Amino acid sequence: MRALINSYDVVVIGAGPAGSMASYNASKMGAKTLLIEKSQEIGEPVRCAEAVPKIDELYGIPADPSFVRTTLDGGYIIAPNGKVIAIRGGKTDGYVVERKIFDKHLAIRSANQGTKIAVKSRVTNIEKEGSGYVITINHMGEEYKVRTKIVIAADGVESSMAEMVGLKSKKNVKEVCSCAEYEMINGKCIDDKMLELYFGGVAPQGYAWIFPKGDTVNVGLGIIGGKKSALEYLDDFITNPILEGRLENATPVEFKCGGAPVGGPIEKTYAEGFIVVGDAAGQISPLTGGGISLSMDCGLIAGEVAAKCIKQNNWSEEAIKEYETIWHEKYLHLLNNDLKYKSILQQLTDTELNAIGDSIEGDLDDVNVPKIALKAVKKSPSLLKYLKEIL
Repeated sequence: MRALINSYDVVVIGAGPAGSMASYNASKMGAKTLLIEKSQEIGEPVRCAEAVPKIDELYGIPADPSFVRTTLDGGYIIAPNGKVIAIRGGKTDGYVVERKIFDKHLAIRSANQGTKIAVKSRVTNIEKEGSGYVITINHMGEEYKVRTKIVIAADGVESSMAEMVGLKSKKNVKEVCSCAEYEMINGKCIDDKMLELYFGGVAPQGYAWIFPKGDTVNVGLGIIGGKKSALEYLDDFITNPILEGRLENATPVEFKCGGAPVGGPIEKTYAEGFIVVGDAAGQISPLTGGGISLSMDCGLIAGEVAAKCIKQNNWSEEAIKEYETIWHEKYLHLLNNDLKYKSILQQLTDTELNAIGDSIEGDLDDVNVPKIALKAVKKSPSLLKYLKEIL
């Protein structure tokens, strides 16, 4: 393959949202860039519930009808006793997209800036050579060696690229949320423009969801531990009385599964000429398991820093460190807070979750966790032992 016989300034491994945004910015800023994807089709397999933020407002990416299936006005949090709490606007609005098309759209957008793309290309080795790297790639059964000054590893939750250069990126199995989801036809939502999130025993140490997706609905859940598999919990959820029969006539047209690393970011996300981004870096909310928006923005930061280093002819560890400094300043405190909230949430029984839900009156315009915790403790003082850390 012609793209695999050249040398590059930047090679990005993984064409998910983080990788495509990184390659986009690197190419846009003048770096000669290659984007490598192990699958034969970008966007496959889909492993998430497919909700994204207002990409038009955040990133200037038009919400194209080719991939947008639903425009969201907010979401519902449903307690184990069935109480429904509406959250409108804020971080809950956005879109439900067809990820297969959305991911490919981001890659095409990158290619239009000059990025070369190699699909069905699996990286088998990364070796240091001088101040750069030699990447060994298996493409269609043929082996290629590509030289590059900077590598951006965006290879997902099962990342192995960072380990090849001495960074610790392996995720603790106990901190990976096991997810299962059906896309279903003939299902009904409470509101066709609102997400639904269900907490408690339906999804141990996680939550279940129903996302409206045009003519279909995404019905799934994520769990940690549990006495059954994620799929078994999902099948039980579909017939749970809390849904009031809204899925009784639904039938699946697609099944998706995967893992979400919810243990927080890895210890170090950079080395000399090397950047780790997206799920590979643990850039995902430990509380919600959502990571598309964070990965996209961190991808932009990675691409910008890489291109800047190329322009300055300096991709030393100290120069590359700017990437981690920037993304830490923007997001690390948020991820640490979510870790704290997740730890507390995982200790609560269904009865205690119901008490928190019952303490909330009316709709919310945002999720202010300390404010909600204060109301809950006032109504049920016994919750103080769990919530005192966030008051």
